Amino acid sequence: KGTVVAASKAEVRLDIDGIFMGIVSGQELFDAGEEYANLKPGDEIESTVVEEENENGELELSFRSAGEAKAKANLKDAHENKKIIKVKITGANRGGLMANLGQIAGFLPVSQLSPENYPRVSGGDKGKILEKLKSFVGKEIEVMVVTLEENENEEKVIFSEKEVWNEKQKDVISKYKVGVIIEGAITAVTDFGVFLGFGDNLEGLVHISELAWQRIDNPADLFKVGAKLKAEV
Repeated sequence: KGTVVAASKAEVRLDIDGIFMGIVSGQELFDAGEEYANLKPGDEIESTVVEEENENGELELSFRSAGEAKAKANLKDAHENKKIIKVKITGANRGGLMANLGQIAGFLPVSQLSPENYPRVSGGDKGKILEKLKSFVGKEIEVMVVTLEENENEEKVIFSEKEVWNEKQKDVISKYKVGVIIEGAITAVTDFGVFLGFGDNLEGLVHISELAWQRIDNPADLFKVGAKLKAEV
């Protein structure tokens, strides 16, 4: 841990306990997380020693390594204790969203999005689904870590926004048991069923196989957004 003496886009100099002068530069600075982006003299910050003495007799330090170590510790803590954390969305594909916790990259599958962010696209148009997912790039989303697998070759991290929603709504959801009849309005019609809004800002899916006794090829032929329906949990 050190105190910032000088900071620029090219390098940051740290006073370490009034004994050593340390310097962070190059990739060890550029690849650091956002918390290292706007440092100013007097700030206290953690870094990792990468070389005990350079040609100028200074400690060579890294924010990248320190940030990654801190992010890994936060990730492990969040997974083990089922904590809610914020991640930044960095990209999207048809399967879901790429998300970062500091320098740790993970994946947020479409199936793990909250009801309000789930891309309900009429007809299941994959292009429109991807367009909707891309709109989240650059944003921060609250998630829980549902999978954390580490080995020598790779690190598998899966985030879930749906688990956060479930946690926040568990007292409300607990009122609805299997067999309960609810009444609501259709909020979206897709090729695999209809979404029904009901109760205290809740939403459920009536799968195409549960819409009617007869075979249905396209739910949009029979159901429209806004229509009232009764359904059984």
